[in-house]
Amino acid sequence: MKYTFTFDYQDEKKFREVLSRLSEDEYTVVEDIHPVPVKGDEDPRYVDRQTILDMDPEAALTFRLGMKFVKIRRERTEEELAEEKEINDRNTIKVTVHVPMGDPTAGK
Repeated sequence: MKYTFTFDYQDEKKFREVLSRLSEDEYTVVEDIHPVPVKGDEDPRYVDRQTILDMDPEAALTFRLGMKFVKIRRERTEEELAEEKEINDRNTIKVTVHVPMGDPTAGK
């Protein structure tokens, strides 16, 4: 299974330490560690890092146990993504507010 790992730039060393605990036959690097693209002026040296690894779920568990702050997201099929969106949409309340246009100086 492919997993996307996202972690703070300061935790890259810790990520590599945890990765070194696994044997090389337990994972395959799909995308090497790289900065996560951000909008704005943030210095790319200080943004989160991300990598994609193909590994067994048990190996991914090693990162959950070995790193305090790491986001792990399993690659999902189109059907799984659609189901996830449907669940999120069912549990989301949308509110539309209409404000009547009037004299902006009224009430002063």
